[in-house]
Amino acid sequence: MRLRTYARSHRFGCSLALTAFAGCVLRVIYDVASRHEVVGGDGFRYHYGSLFLADGKGFVAPLILILQHVSVPDTGHPPAWTILLAGVSKLGLRTWLEHQITASVVGTATIVMTGLAAAAAVGKRVGLLAAVLAAGYPFVWVYEREALSEPLALLGIATIIWLAYRFIAKPRACTAVALGAVVGVLAMTKSDQIAVAFLLVAPLILSRRRVEFRTRLEWLAAAAAICIAIMAPWSIYLSSRFDRPVVVAGAFGGTLAAGNCTLTYHGSLLGYYASTCVFRSTDSKDPLSNDANAQKRALTFMRAHESQVPVVAAARIGRTFALFRPFQQIHLETERGTSAWVFRVGFFAYWVLLPFALAGVVMARRHEIPVYPLLVFPVVVATTVLLTIGSVRYRAPAEIPLAILAAIGIDGALRAVGKRLDGSGKPVSTRT
Repeated sequence: MRLRTYARSHRFGCSLALTAFAGCVLRVIYDVASRHEVVGGDGFRYHYGSLFLADGKGFVAPLILILQHVSVPDTGHPPAWTILLAGVSKLGLRTWLEHQITASVVGTATIVMTGLAAAAAVGKRVGLLAAVLAAGYPFVWVYEREALSEPLALLGIATIIWLAYRFIAKPRACTAVALGAVVGVLAMTKSDQIAVAFLLVAPLILSRRRVEFRTRLEWLAAAAAICIAIMAPWSIYLSSRFDRPVVVAGAFGGTLAAGNCTLTYHGSLLGYYASTCVFRSTDSKDPLSNDANAQKRALTFMRAHESQVPVVAAARIGRTFALFRPFQQIHLETERGTSAWVFRVGFFAYWVLLPFALAGVVMARRHEIPVYPLLVFPVVVATTVLLTIGSVRYRAPAEIPLAILAAIGIDGALRAVGKRLDGSGKPVSTRT
């Protein structure tokens, strides 16, 4: 009896917990069922990099250590995801499956935070719908089996959205500081997401006109300070190893080179990337110099093919948002070891959700609900891929906002249908 009373009085919390549990079960079943599938790409780097870190070898480039037995600092990725996996490795959870399930646990937390973020933005009903979408939408959970850093990034993004709407409803210093802290962790997970500090957090704090301008500046300074404090140790570590400043990561040149060469400017790989285009120096001990050389080559190529750059940029956007050669992109995305059927389901789900998300933007604006905290992330995605690579994986930061906006659109559609039905369930006549 007490349990029923508690469930009724905490209906949203209980429903959200059940949704998260169902999403966790789905994820673990998928992890176990696909445990024999090979994981390639960056997942290999994170998995073995975390094992080496747990074994006291530091942040090393795992492939170079395995093949050449040379210890070189890993400048290609920020450290947050490697640190998290190293932590569970220290506890004895060192296998691929254990790391994949760890990612799924993080993904389960993302379901909860997505529901809370949507509830803070619109209401509990939309919050539950958004949580259901986050639980089942393949492009939220597909990266967990691949052991990529996206699960932690998606959790950070959902948390930032939740904090942003709480700050809009009630501006407070502690919320501003929390925003700065989570952005710092997010930047330590995906380096390009540092843009969120400038495109979302700073405007959000400075635009609270109900708060005195001096107070707003103090809050912004506090948020910036905690963000910098989180990022500083990693930057100092890398800079000291190479005697030159490194802010977050040193792989932009390689990414730029992979997406700007003859193979990606014409033909079947238009707008995608080609690993053979990355310039690799023979000096494996200085990855920053290698990256700088790759960046110079890429910029030189771009200047020599200026007329083709807009076409390639459009193709990148199209590939990322599943609007250009989507069926080829399904095949290309399987290079990390995930089965094609997962991406087929994911693409279908994306195309179904996209119209609802667009409708959600309209409905939110109509009801004076700020959509800026949601639209910032697709803008960051588009900015990132314009110069680099068109890939569905690069769209990951926009998936949580997509789920929330789609939930708004679905909720609006359900309410519209409900208004057309009378109590008996029969359509109400539209005649006057």
